[in-house]
Amino acid sequence: MRIPKLALWLTMGVSAVLLPAMEKMADGIYAEFTTPRGSFVVELNYREAPMTVASFVGLAEGTIAPRDGKPFFTGLKWYRVVPAFVLQSGNPKAPEEGDPGYTFPDEFVPGLRHATIGVLSMANAGPDTNSCEFFLTLGDCTRLNYLHSVFGHVFTGLEVLPKIQADDAFSIKILRVGEAGRAFKADEATFQELRKKAKRYASPADSPAEALAKAGPGPAAFFDDPANLLPVDPPRAKNFNFKLANYQRVTGRKIIARLFAQTPPTAEDQVPGAYMHALAEKLGVARTGVLVAYFAPDDWRVWFGDELTAAFLGRPVTPADLRPEAALHVAKEALITTALAKGDAAFTAQQKAAPADKPVAPAQHLKLQIDALLDALLLRLEPKS
Repeated sequence: MRIPKLALWLTMGVSAVLLPAMEKMADGIYAEFTTPRGSFVVELNYREAPMTVASFVGLAEGTIAPRDGKPFFTGLKWYRVVPAFVLQSGNPKAPEEGDPGYTFPDEFVPGLRHATIGVLSMANAGPDTNSCEFFLTLGDCTRLNYLHSVFGHVFTGLEVLPKIQADDAFSIKILRVGEAGRAFKADEATFQELRKKAKRYASPADSPAEALAKAGPGPAAFFDDPANLLPVDPPRAKNFNFKLANYQRVTGRKIIARLFAQTPPTAEDQVPGAYMHALAEKLGVARTGVLVAYFAPDDWRVWFGDELTAAFLGRPVTPADLRPEAALHVAKEALITTALAKGDAAFTAQQKAAPADKPVAPAQHLKLQIDALLDALLLRLEPKS
């Protein structure tokens, strides 16, 4: 006999205020968060990010790393609340004690993004260091794409998120809806099997050059800022390198970025495109990647390898598209202009919000411009499913 959904929700102990919205739920896995400010439900991306969801569900249900005979996610508090940015939690003993005793690789999925309020994603300390800590976005956090693994989004109760305060206690209840939801396994054996199969940031098969590129900024890296034009605390260049390396790991598309304190030598830059072509050849992306270059104080350039030009334009390329001032040039300039304007606006907003005794460092302006330009490229070139 089929049990009506309403009866099923009541059996699960779901908050009465959420019942009308939950009648619309599709089969799957959900997590109900009960807080002093109200309740909200998150739909988990168990098909797209099964490893991350298995860890989260296992910690919530007690099938993975139980603590003192109870689920690991017992006694949680929101210990980091940054308005318009994130709510973070996941470790009941933070900051005194550590994680549940394991880490697992990132699980980036093209199309799962940090673009709106209510996105559930993993906190980490760098590539493949996921454990128990997670966060929910409180606004557009696109800059976190390919740095943190998205695995859910708020289904109902979105209005509760901005009301949450630091140190608010809350609980998590997993809701399994329909046959697919009930069949999803979140036990230790299933999680370890998924963990074993995951593609990692670095592998023993990496060549010395590949290992160097993945370790951090430098001549062979995805991102390099030899003149330290960006803020170094936190290490912005290092995180940009992680982001671009992660992007290639997932999509197979390589984007290289370089920051220079001076413009190119005049003798090498007389022919339009010649300097960028030579640099792209040197860095190995002349045919199969993208090169982004910044020359202080305000010269931005982008070079597309032949094999990604069509992906950027969104259609087959003709010889006419590659002429000076033709389609490729126009599209590049439009992308750069729009992205830099977004970075400028973000910097202005940060300046206005900053306390008088803690002004925003000028180098943050460049960081926000790079955020916007790289994000625009990553989204534009992201393979469509």
